[in-house]
Amino acid sequence: LVGLKIDDPDLVILDILMPDPDGLEVTKQIRQVSRVPILILSVRDETSSKLAALDLGADDYVTKPFRVEELLARMRAILRRTTPARRESARGDYAYRSGELFIDVEGMRVISHDRVVSLTPREWSALKVLIAHAGMVVSSRQLLQEAWGPDYGDEGDYVRTYVTRLRRKLEPDPQNPRYILLERGLGYRMVESD
Repeated sequence: LVGLKIDDPDLVILDILMPDPDGLEVTKQIRQVSRVPILILSVRDETSSKLAALDLGADDYVTKPFRVEELLARMRAILRRTTPARRESARGDYAYRSGELFIDVEGMRVISHDRVVSLTPREWSALKVLIAHAGMVVSSRQLLQEAWGPDYGDEGDYVRTYVTRLRRKLEPDPQNPRYILLERGLGYRMVESD
């Protein structure tokens, strides 16, 4: 899935009968992280299979056997409808990228090392502050006040707790962080976006 953001394809073609995970599951996973158009090719001609694929986010469904001319025409039609708008919106999809960490703050989506990550509202609040100040040190007091309001400021344990939780979810090795770094005596620094 990370390859979708790195390669940014114009169109994805899937077969429902792929080995584990199947095409429907891959469609579902892609829709969680991308708006790339998806065309399903399948020998399954049942209405239920078509509806399942389209309801999960596929843009079109072609049954096998098919004529190449029809497939190409459907691909052109999908690209006419989607490519300009998708390219325009793709610039802002991921406000933060570093290595294999992709964060869409607006859409509240995180992909870390090919996994979709779920965050609590408090974790999101802390992460948004760190991203807004990426490359700069953010003191515990500043992080608390920007994330949760002016009534906070002296609860350093809160910051340590939430940074630890974020590291567990975002870092490949939380004991040796690459994204959220501690600057001893100063605060935390989110590495700059690529």
